[in-house]
Amino acid sequence: MKGIGGLAVLSMSNATVAEARAATNNPLFSDPHTADTYRAIVDAIIPRTPALGDELGSEHVPGGLDVELEKFLIWDFNHFQEIRTELVTEKTDPSGLAMPVDLLETTLDVTGSGSPLDALLDLADLSLLDLLGLDLDADALEDHLTFGAAQRFDVALLDAEVEGVAEFEVTVATETEEYRRVLQNYPYAPAFTLVFDVVAAEFLAQGKNQDPVALSEKFPAGGTFTTLAPEDRLRCLWTIVDDGVVDRLDDLLSPLVPDVGILKYVVMAVNGLHGFGYYTEWSGLGETKTNTPTEREMQKPPGEVQSRAQSGYPGPAPGHAANWRHAVEGGFDDPDVEDLELPDDLTGDDVIEGIGGER
Repeated sequence: MKGIGGLAVLSMSNATVAEARAATNNPLFSDPHTADTYRAIVDAIIPRTPALGDELGSEHVPGGLDVELEKFLIWDFNHFQEIRTELVTEKTDPSGLAMPVDLLETTLDVTGSGSPLDALLDLADLSLLDLLGLDLDADALEDHLTFGAAQRFDVALLDAEVEGVAEFEVTVATETEEYRRVLQNYPYAPAFTLVFDVVAAEFLAQGKNQDPVALSEKFPAGGTFTTLAPEDRLRCLWTIVDDGVVDRLDDLLSPLVPDVGILKYVVMAVNGLHGFGYYTEWSGLGETKTNTPTEREMQKPPGEVQSRAQSGYPGPAPGHAANWRHAVEGGFDDPDVEDLELPDDLTGDDVIEGIGGER
């Protein structure tokens, strides 16, 4: 993903894109709303911990935002599903093997509607009365729902007649700028952020937040989700997994993502992806972070990679992790084989003494 130039006034809080960029080490790599939503998630799951500096050392202070972990999430979600044009159809496929094109294309335009909720209702072909029938508080949703800087979200399938990997054009427009990408994978990353805003609005409408909401100076381009306090952001996401919110909001969310059912797995994946990103060599990849895996290169000395510094791992070394004892004493003993003389640990003759430690 390449950086986008230019400044724009963000409609939500009058903050500029330059201010959003100031929180990252590299130029803004995505539209502001998408970037700040994932930054808010990263900040809630792996925050900076200054208090650990004196206790454990300065390497334990940095959080996920310090290593631009939001880029890891966006890259992963935008590479979540590759779709081939042969599996796209204009009509519903009774066999379930093909995907109707209308599931893969969507346009949410806030500028032509009275409110973000009106825009979502137009997209879903619903009315305020329909919301009452779904047992949703329309007034509360309207009060809370905002998509922040995002005023228009558009996904279009390109060259559907050409066989092969499908290409999607995704455009997110703010008040004065458009951020456009053409991807060979469905653009789930920006779509999920809109879903999180809708879920957050329902979270607030239900009064489930435990802390006050506030426009965030830290994530100025974000929508409703970023107005939640850090712990409430995590509580809000978890309602997707175990609180039935996806079922209640199904009619509103269905136009935003091809398969609402995957949202539960997305939330569970968020925690795992944070671990994969933070405790790997991601922070050492520099400007190649969001290249394809075969094009990523280490751009920092081993000792300066965040995960290695925090874990004390010196990088690849002969025998470093070989001194692991077998979990059960005598576990290699086999009473049925008299001549089996294996040690009770996993070390070998090539282990270098002093590297690695007992666990």
